[in-house]
Amino acid sequence: MSRFVKLAFTLTNSLSDDSEESSVNQFFHILASVEQQNGCTFIESPDKYEYTIYSSCVNTSCGIYYYRTYGNSQINAVNMHNENLDTDKLITYPLVNKEKFNFQN
Repeated sequence: MSRFVKLAFTLTNSLSDDSEESSVNQFFHILASVEQQNGCTFIESPDKYEYTIYSSCVNTSCGIYYYRTYGNSQINAVNMHNENLDTDKLITYPLVNKEKFNFQN
């Protein structure tokens, strides 16, 4: 329960500007404040752990699904308006689950 109290406090006191990028970035920072790290919480036995596999949000106005995974902290996006959503075919994307490092030198 304390995770949800922390989340409510963080949400109430966090700041971002009105841009899409800032709002989405802030959303993921808020969620990160309460995510579970692998190895900290046992599920059924000492070799099985509960952890946050992925976090996601959707901008329903723009049709963009944002996500990041435990293995890749970069925010990834899928724009639903770039797909034919009236098709009978299932549209899938592989999760980007490997960290990408941005080397500066």
